[in-house]
Amino acid sequence: MSLRPRSMLRDQQELIVGEILNHDARLIISKMGSGKTGATLTAIRELLDSFTVRRVLIIGPKLVAQETWPEEIGTWAHTNCLSFAVCVGTEAERKAALNKRAEITIVNKDVLPWLAKQIGRVENWPWDCVIVDESSMFKAGKKRTTRSRVKGKDGTVRVRKGGNMTRFGVLAAARRRISRIYLLTGTPRPHGIDDLWGQIYLLDQGERLGKTQTAFYTRWFDENKYTRQKTPKPGAETEIVASAQDLMVTIPTPQLVPDPVYVPIRVKLTPKVRKDYLDFERHMYSEPHDVEAVSRGVLANKLMQFANGSMYREDGSVAEVHTEKLDALDELIERAAGDPVLIFYGFKFDLEAIRKRHPDAVVLNESKTAVPDWNAGKIKKLIAHPASCAHGLNLQYGGHIIIWFGLTFSLELYLQANARLPRPGQKDIVAIYQIIAEGTYDEIALENLAREGASQERMIQSLLKRRRYVLSKV
Repeated sequence: MSLRPRSMLRDQQELIVGEILNHDARLIISKMGSGKTGATLTAIRELLDSFTVRRVLIIGPKLVAQETWPEEIGTWAHTNCLSFAVCVGTEAERKAALNKRAEITIVNKDVLPWLAKQIGRVENWPWDCVIVDESSMFKAGKKRTTRSRVKGKDGTVRVRKGGNMTRFGVLAAARRRISRIYLLTGTPRPHGIDDLWGQIYLLDQGERLGKTQTAFYTRWFDENKYTRQKTPKPGAETEIVASAQDLMVTIPTPQLVPDPVYVPIRVKLTPKVRKDYLDFERHMYSEPHDVEAVSRGVLANKLMQFANGSMYREDGSVAEVHTEKLDALDELIERAAGDPVLIFYGFKFDLEAIRKRHPDAVVLNESKTAVPDWNAGKIKKLIAHPASCAHGLNLQYGGHIIIWFGLTFSLELYLQANARLPRPGQKDIVAIYQIIAEGTYDEIALENLAREGASQERMIQSLLKRRRYVLSKV
């Protein structure tokens, strides 16, 4: 395959290149499939060539680190020459990657605490430029875990307060050694406006939204003294965005592929199963299945499980409730008439139930060759949890049908997972089927996703209005 010349970069990709070259710190908001990876690598090449930076660290989800960034480096004529090392895998593989001292080191987000221990002191941090791919992974803003397990010389394990450094904590500590940092995302605030604090802190070390998360919440949120739930004060969202807007930019995205078509598939529970569901929702205990929800929060999760067809008991065993969704999945696969389908599941028992009916299906995170095999048309049924493939994977060459067997509570995972197929290179209109059990928590979850999505889009559009880019190439 011939390498792509830089002239093939689209206008909005060149805008991303400009943002990186002209600023030391940026939260770049660009929709999934917009070409952020290729644009960022182009900017990295220019920064390295001009000796503006010496070494670059790229942080992303595991499969994105393993697959997407190395593939993209080798795709372009002007980036193919960059030396890189993928610091993912066994400890021996990670150490070998570090020892290469490549221009670009690519790591999985969960490797960061290990990386910090290998480096030792902050003064030894070697990367003066950091790229965080899907920066909403750092939205929590916690520098340390609340507890850590310590094994003593006598073999006993004790729990101590304070915990270990989180991935956010590692970057926060290393920030003073980083001269340029860029956060890339298509979902900057998937769960609420408070998702911005951690991301903005990594850019300005607390200058705009507060030096600590506590100060941030005290200024802009009210807390329920009983539930500890935090809600934004009146006008807080507008103030927070205004305070940090000079560090954030929304890149307009031209219509490169048709919008996907969403098709809800509604299944009816039998009267008996429906009665069991309502009894469980009302009493928080299912006598027929011996399942109890110990709190209202746990109940929501259990109701989602019930809607899918099974529930976990307290001892970890699975209570099988109904097969309505499995029957609907069978029908959708039959209607696909041999076209490949990408199936998203919610719980482990969903995966086992689907595999039992479709033993020829391939599970994404169980096969090292799943991504290339899918894109080569060798896989007809690919099963994935949205968390395992939501960010950055290019799956558009292998099919155009997505089936949600079980929904997710996370807007970020939902939007990112839905963006795996409608990407540049897709030749068909993508159909996204959502199997919904009528009268269950499925319907509430779908409504919540729509509401959170609208709030995030409102913020993105407000940032876009600040800068009126003109795109000539589409």
